[in-house]
Amino acid sequence: MKTKLKLTIYLIAGLMFGLSANAQKTVIKKEALPANAQAFLKTHFGSKKPTYILEDKEILSTEYQVKFNNEIEIEFDKKGNWKEVDGKNTAIPKSIVPKKIASYIKTNFPKEKVTKIEIGSSGYETKLTNGLELKFNLKENFVKIDR
Repeated sequence: MKTKLKLTIYLIAGLMFGLSANAQKTVIKKEALPANAQAFLKTHFGSKKPTYILEDKEILSTEYQVKFNNEIEIEFDKKGNWKEVDGKNTAIPKSIVPKKIASYIKTNFPKEKVTKIEIGSSGYETKLTNGLELKFNLKENFVKIDR
């Protein structure tokens, strides 16, 4: 019984290692991004040229990372939908923040700027210049403050 358990553990570990070994990060050009990602970059960053664009291919998924000189980093899913925009403690373009969230921040934190925004299955998370993290649901309604 112990031998079968060990064998099963070794097989699972080997499979996991094999799957992760197949992950590939490749530098690509902007034109190789999905159309949604290209449109997002054009809308919010105009003609600014990224420092680099990575395509991160794994067995079951593909993601893209775009980084600009000013340290802004954007993550896109395989369809080119943005998942995260991180300004690394500097303000991100206001046009990225959904209007209802931007309005809430302007009303309640008028001196602060958004330095990071992330969208997930349960809603949005934003980080402000003062370090506060605000959570909003998918309808862009405020939920809570994280510190």
